[in-house]
Amino acid sequence: MKRKTRHPTQSVADEARHANASALWTSLRDEPTKAAIWHALARHYAEFDLPWQEEYASSWALSCDRRPNAQFGDMVSGAGWREPDGLRLLGQPRLSNTDVLADRFAAALETCPEDWLTCLFLTRLRETLGEPETARQLMERARGLEVIEGETLHWIGVWRLRSGDARGAVVALSPLIDIRPQRHGSMMFLGEALSRAGMAKAAEEAFSRASRSSNPEFLKTLSARVYAQNYWREAMAMLYKVLALNARDEGAWLALAQIQLDTYRLAECCESLRCAVALASGNRQATLLEADLHGRLGDARKHLEMLLDQYWKGEGTPSGLASSIAMAALYQDDMSAEVKADLHRRMCAPMAEAVSTRYDFSAAGRSASSRLRIGYVSGNLHRQHPASLLLLPLLARHDRDRFEIHIYYSGAMYDEYTQRARECADRWVEAATLTDPELHRTIVEGDVDVLIDLAGHTNNHRLGVFAMRAAPVQASFIGYPHSTGLPGMDWIIADDVAVPEAHAHLCSERVARLPDSVFCWAPMDDYPLPAPRPAAAPVVFGSFNKAMKISPRTVALWAEVLQAVPDSLLLLKAPSLDDRTVRDRFANFFSRRGVAHERILFRGPSGLREMMAEYGDIDIALDPTPYNGGMTTLQALWMGVPVVSLAGDSFAGRMGASFLTALGRQDWLALDEDGYVDVAIRLTRDCAGWRQKREALRARMAASPLADIECYTRNFENLLAGLACARPVSASACCRHRRW
Repeated sequence: MKRKTRHPTQSVADEARHANASALWTSLRDEPTKAAIWHALARHYAEFDLPWQEEYASSWALSCDRRPNAQFGDMVSGAGWREPDGLRLLGQPRLSNTDVLADRFAAALETCPEDWLTCLFLTRLRETLGEPETARQLMERARGLEVIEGETLHWIGVWRLRSGDARGAVVALSPLIDIRPQRHGSMMFLGEALSRAGMAKAAEEAFSRASRSSNPEFLKTLSARVYAQNYWREAMAMLYKVLALNARDEGAWLALAQIQLDTYRLAECCESLRCAVALASGNRQATLLEADLHGRLGDARKHLEMLLDQYWKGEGTPSGLASSIAMAALYQDDMSAEVKADLHRRMCAPMAEAVSTRYDFSAAGRSASSRLRIGYVSGNLHRQHPASLLLLPLLARHDRDRFEIHIYYSGAMYDEYTQRARECADRWVEAATLTDPELHRTIVEGDVDVLIDLAGHTNNHRLGVFAMRAAPVQASFIGYPHSTGLPGMDWIIADDVAVPEAHAHLCSERVARLPDSVFCWAPMDDYPLPAPRPAAAPVVFGSFNKAMKISPRTVALWAEVLQAVPDSLLLLKAPSLDDRTVRDRFANFFSRRGVAHERILFRGPSGLREMMAEYGDIDIALDPTPYNGGMTTLQALWMGVPVVSLAGDSFAGRMGASFLTALGRQDWLALDEDGYVDVAIRLTRDCAGWRQKREALRARMAASPLADIECYTRNFENLLAGLACARPVSASACCRHRRW
């Protein structure tokens, strides 16, 4: 924001303009929804080169123009509102030019003391500068000047929330329950702040107040935010309310279909998609949702086929559809490892090419900190994501004398696991609302030594930031079992089994290997071992992996196992299996392989604790191929269940091999399909014995490198120190593999 140079003779004219601006603010207190006044204010701010204020006034003018007869209460509920850049930027913890902006706004406020908007902006700037008393005084002044009651507290609360200060946001927004209960947008943000602060009951009450709005557009926004906090039933109810107001709202049908898809209400999702397509055939979002629906139904091939069709039509975006395609490739059993690796590179190429300039760290030294600064980028630090369950024990054990931990959280879901992660951070940045350039700048200003991606091509990824290079060393770790294919990613952290040297050519990154498994099991909750199954009970094989992992090749392999072990059963548990269509589909697959329907048992989703107890209902776990189980395999082993795995030709297909090698049970690992069947048969010969040995298997796992979290953490820290010392700037400048 540059200030224009004004000639001294303009001072008298300027004073007149400021006096006029004061008069405009006075008029607004009587007529807060009069568009002409807001337009006049916008022109005033343009003259004095105050673009943030100009944009705010223009936005209000446009809102009033669109709804000239609207009641004031409706005007503040979020309809027709486009948020100005200045309001969004003030949600950052600190702007690079905060001092300059504060001085600029202080001068503007001095010349026009009635200027509520500049007083509001200055309040926030003083907060971010660490001047709480000055900020408090300014906030009281702003509240006295405001023309829209509650607007000061609303924006202070929103900015605090966006910057990561959820409790501060609660303090600012809570008074609005009495001051402006009909300001539904404020209630929405209050609910989000309460949820992040761990006050679930109060959050539900705030969201309920917000849902009293009858504005369809606001209700759709509210539904999305409520759903992001995992209140999916409430989010669906809001969308049904929208559709009751207007059954032809295509966007509401699509939003409803997305929630139904995510919560595995697949038949309902199909119906919502049908309604959306009936309103607008050829809708791209509907087509992509249909592709994802095929994935939920377990048809990985159709899922990828539809995604590729959209991509080649030119409908894709570098970091959206391309990443969905890369992820979908991991499930394909008719695609070689080389083709998958090449596809990842091709999908990432446009992402890298879209970056016009990259930050150059080649001449940079270590950060100024005496400790090594490690940055983690994740959108999934909550109980429901495997990466969170694997990362949190590591974060909790970092040597804080050696390492300074920065976490950039790009997710919207918050729970007790999110809070645990935050407590492990020296610096926590709310990154969900930051654009890639903004997050890149934030990380660069944080002077991080090693930046770690925990998402790969999964949801909430920020690979665009890594493509711009935000740290001297960038690495991919545990969140994605494959090379990202991104040129700017320097390292992929793996182990000798998951990515042996013979497979290094499949990675666009250099391979940094941990001594044992790249994964470590360190449960944060207690899961009692189940009682042994009766000795005379039939053998029950099982898999708790998602339906899309049960590939045609996997079905054929498991059918061979069942035929080789007469009277045995197969228990399949996955969220998709709540749907009868999915159950029938898989039952028919096995039937065509000679396995009767009654030998296949299906179960749908359950809570984590209930699911862990259900491992007591199976004797031997069968690992799928080509995409192995990850967390499900670790859970099975911990619950005392032997696992049969087939060593594949990619990281995703060798996770089971990594687990079993670290456990010292290579005898449960097969190198080919015949060997897989043989291992399964061999385990059934002492099935009664294994039922009695669950405690022994857990003890063995607890004593193995697979569950030695202390050793794992030290090994990982040594690896990080090695990466920081290497600080490679090009692939040719460093050796291809490295061990620590």
